[in-house]
Amino acid sequence: MYVIINYLDDMLFFIGIAFPLIVIWRLFRWKKRGFKLKETLHEIGILVFFSVLVGLFSQTIIPKVGDVPAYTTGVNLELFRVVEETYKSVVYLGFWQPFYINFLGNIILFMPIGFLLPLLFKRMELFILPVFVGLCISLFIEIMQIPQSRSSDVDDLWLNTLGTFLGYVCYYFVRKAFPSFTGAFKRMKRQVY
Repeated sequence: MYVIINYLDDMLFFIGIAFPLIVIWRLFRWKKRGFKLKETLHEIGILVFFSVLVGLFSQTIIPKVGDVPAYTTGVNLELFRVVEETYKSVVYLGFWQPFYINFLGNIILFMPIGFLLPLLFKRMELFILPVFVGLCISLFIEIMQIPQSRSSDVDDLWLNTLGTFLGYVCYYFVRKAFPSFTGAFKRMKRQVY
């Protein structure tokens, strides 16, 4: 549990630094298009989306103080290896941290992407598009981790993509259950940002 709190603490630190910059950028964009009060909810969604990306990248791409060069880590191209290793850690050692970090963490971190993309962008309403974007973001992260002291893992790709898909499923059910909520965002969607 302590490790998860550290991750959240680090994420909030980077989001806190980046948030004022994101707000300034969106205010300039908003001013350029002309201020419209009805777009406020959509702009809040955009701020949340970019804050999520900053938090995600802060934990996956930005090197940590004290990291060692990449030659001490590796690249895993063996599909489902993390399943076997996590199973052994939990069953034989009673060590749950790999499950929370490798499985739940990789899935949960990408769920907001699958939820927010179709909520904010009309082009992303077909489920395959946000899932593909989630896969591309995950692939970008894994490629960026290769020269760092982090291991790059093919299993992270499918876990992140699964998280994006589950986020889309949540969006789908929220859209069905609360059409007025998602409708407020739909009226404000634009094609170009």
